[in-house]
Amino acid sequence: MALLWLALGFGTDGTTYHLAPFLVASVPAIIYVLESSAVKMRKVWQLTSGGLAASLTVATLLSATGNLAGRSLLPFGGAVLEAVVLAVIGAVAAAGVRVAKQPS
Repeated sequence: MALLWLALGFGTDGTTYHLAPFLVASVPAIIYVLESSAVKMRKVWQLTSGGLAASLTVATLLSATGNLAGRSLLPFGGAVLEAVVLAVIGAVAAAGVRVAKQPS
């Protein structure tokens, strides 16, 4: 997913893919939580950390090349800040899915 976001970002100018940072940061851990019967919180943290790192890396690359210059959904900051905020929210949301599935 990170590679898809990177390819789309390089292929378009002035377009912000608002959900991409959220999805890159959260989907690997969410798939693991939903597909596994014995979910380990350590594995969830590893997947969310990796997803968050991938999301921030892609955002940094796109920003450095000027391809993350579209509009932002946030009332302040720009597309870069939006990508960081949504990536962090995605990582936290993935951990929240684990807690909702297995509260202990």
